[in-house]
Amino acid sequence: MYEANADSYAEMMDKEIDLPVYKDLLGRLHENISDIPGALLDTACGSGHMLAMFRSNYDSNRSVIGIDISPRMVEIAKTLIGEEGSVVVGEMRALPNISSGSVAAVINFFAIHHLDIDDIRESMLEWYRVLVHSGHLLLAAWEGNGAIDYGEESDIVALRYSSNELIEIAESVGFIVNRCLVVPVEGFPMDAIYLECMKQ
Repeated sequence: MYEANADSYAEMMDKEIDLPVYKDLLGRLHENISDIPGALLDTACGSGHMLAMFRSNYDSNRSVIGIDISPRMVEIAKTLIGEEGSVVVGEMRALPNISSGSVAAVINFFAIHHLDIDDIRESMLEWYRVLVHSGHLLLAAWEGNGAIDYGEESDIVALRYSSNELIEIAESVGFIVNRCLVVPVEGFPMDAIYLECMKQ
């Protein structure tokens, strides 16, 4: 679904990236990691808009790394980010090319609904591994219970999780949860969870 809709998704993000919530989240992340060395890693970077916004608005000197499972998304992200970043095809649960303790922050926006509970824990363990001490995780997810129905658009299985479930998983792998927001999304049937964590 994402491969087929990559171009239309990128066009949507051209407008959505200016939403105040993203500016607030990335601005807070910048403040939290301003004295921490290492790259900013997006483990489901999509069209690359989050990484590009971070570099243009907050820290043009920090290196950025994007990973996405869709080759077309990666192609679009490379064009948007340019030579200032590295964007590769890969998936969020396993980051074999990222050294342990090497990145200042990991972000993941609205992608874990394609994972079951065990895969989310596996992903968080991997994100914890690659973060430096006191590095930060910024996670966005869809709040709720049960499956997301894409209707006729796709038969992809997608699941919603409660904020308590995600906090429990984060803490179980070693993260300190600094902030959790559940925010209604205008014109959307699901609330958004924004989870800010730190590696102990």
